[in-house]
Amino acid sequence: MINKNGKDYYDVIIVGAGIAGIECAKNLGNTGLGVLIVEKNKNLGEKVCAGGIILEDLEYIPKHFLNFNFRKIQIHYKDKTIILPTDGGIISTINRKRLLNHELKGLKKNDNIKILTGVSVLKILTNNTLELSSSKKLRFKFLVGADGSNSVCRKYLDLSTNKSITAFQYIFPMEFKNFHIYLDDKLFGTGYLWIFPHKNYTSIGCISDNRFINTRQLRSNFNFWLEKNDIDVSKARFQAAMINYDYAGYKFGNIFLIGDAAGLTSGLNGKGIYSAFLSGRQVANEILQKKDLPNLIKVWLKRKRQEEIDIFFLKSVFLRNIYWSIGIRLLSFLKSRIL
Repeated sequence: MINKNGKDYYDVIIVGAGIAGIECAKNLGNTGLGVLIVEKNKNLGEKVCAGGIILEDLEYIPKHFLNFNFRKIQIHYKDKTIILPTDGGIISTINRKRLLNHELKGLKKNDNIKILTGVSVLKILTNNTLELSSSKKLRFKFLVGADGSNSVCRKYLDLSTNKSITAFQYIFPMEFKNFHIYLDDKLFGTGYLWIFPHKNYTSIGCISDNRFINTRQLRSNFNFWLEKNDIDVSKARFQAAMINYDYAGYKFGNIFLIGDAAGLTSGLNGKGIYSAFLSGRQVANEILQKKDLPNLIKVWLKRKRQEEIDIFFLKSVFLRNIYWSIGIRLLSFLKSRIL
């Protein structure tokens, strides 16, 4: 039942209709809880994202949403190129807009879920009240912050963001045959440059930890690489974003953070789709008091903490070169080819 205690009350308000927010709402569908999703954009999927999908993501994403069958990925480091694998690919991409709009259409079939798009949360007033950009005030029992790296919910909780990644990308109206990852210590530090093909377009972008390369220098290095490789960006669409990976908890009384808002994105590779799905599901499970299920976020954090250790070593240029050199050699033993 929606608004069982009045027209301005919801059992659960989810701020943000990205992957994490949609997954959370999906698991709260037809539960009897009054759920409201508030999304600031009129159109879903407006986010800087290369859209890369690996095998673990298929736990949440049906295969028919993939742009194509898994393709080969080429990893470039100095004078070496590793092709993985030799007998077929291991990676694909998705169109975020298509996936999210499909999921949103499914949510609308749930009588207990209401969706507001083109409306933002102006501020959170108390642990039970927020104000929309329309000046309307709403009350809630649970609040779920799924509103990305610049989360209003995270700010209300007064959580700092000291660990972040800058991401730049150009969208080109052409499709590359395979995926490419370029490791270049001088240009991208602990990060990398990618070429990810989609249907009818390709994303070429880069990421790096803001603690090791500032945003201006990364943009300059990105442009240098594009010019060096004769890639014309005159007809491409440019996008930029900051990605938060500074995890400081996800449950704060009746307020939850999921996805980028919680800082669950991988600080090592910037990938956040998988952690967005699992955190959205975990918080829904907790709201529904499903105590007998494993905590998906805690399982993910074990992996994330190991990545944090890797990042610590990668901040050293000397150790970074050793780390990548060993990694390339290990990959070459996994039935890969060095060209």
